[in-house]
Amino acid sequence: MAKDKVVLFEKKGPIAYITLNRPEKINAMNGEMYDLLAEVVKEYTADDDLRCAIISGAGGNFSSGGDLKFFQETRRVAGRYELYDFPAYKALDHCPKPVIAAVDGYCLASGFNCAVFKCDIRIASERAVFGMPAVKRALPGGDSYPMPFTWHMTLGNALYMILTGKMLSAEEALRMGIVSEVVPHENLMDRATELATIVCECSTVHIRAQKQFLYRLMESPGSFCLRLQEMILGPLSDTEDSIEGKKAFIEKRRPLYKNS
Repeated sequence: MAKDKVVLFEKKGPIAYITLNRPEKINAMNGEMYDLLAEVVKEYTADDDLRCAIISGAGGNFSSGGDLKFFQETRRVAGRYELYDFPAYKALDHCPKPVIAAVDGYCLASGFNCAVFKCDIRIASERAVFGMPAVKRALPGGDSYPMPFTWHMTLGNALYMILTGKMLSAEEALRMGIVSEVVPHENLMDRATELATIVCECSTVHIRAQKQFLYRLMESPGSFCLRLQEMILGPLSDTEDSIEGKKAFIEKRRPLYKNS
């Protein structure tokens, strides 16, 4: 793992650690970072030995957002980094495995998109700060409008964030449903690793199916929800892992999943 790369990628057992690594720029995301993030997410997705990933930021911050100087310079580059078309975020959208965001310090704009809209579980340190300040710079808000906002919070809270550009403390983010837990900053990575380990102990087949089902559910009209459940989750009841899970519960032991 080269320490000078703007995105670090490390494998420890079944867990992948992805680190945004431009601390001198508060991990502002430029073209190099977006491109490398896409590469490592695809590598994580393709590696059958990896079951969960954790994305964090170096230097005490997750990310201050997109590097506005970079975007100003590349506006004239045709076909590259078109609005709403970031390969890194497409890679996260298409990743069937769980991704945890461990958020410390600033998590703003494109960093907010990455952690909140592209990761599946969010753990924040007590000193994390969340925000979508695009309105203050007369900028569009990224590729995440409008659905993912209202997946994670009420419409009223989404409008409150978008229309004011207000920064939220970790506790406010927890209250609004943006994050699942707030922990002391010194415990952030330990807690993220603990959660990733819990995920890794589950049946991989079931974890992937549940993730697929829940995201598809949010995108589907109500009349299709029951059918969607039958299509994606129905076959799980006959898997070896499902049978093993019930058997282990009855026998009061840890299940031995075959991930099939």
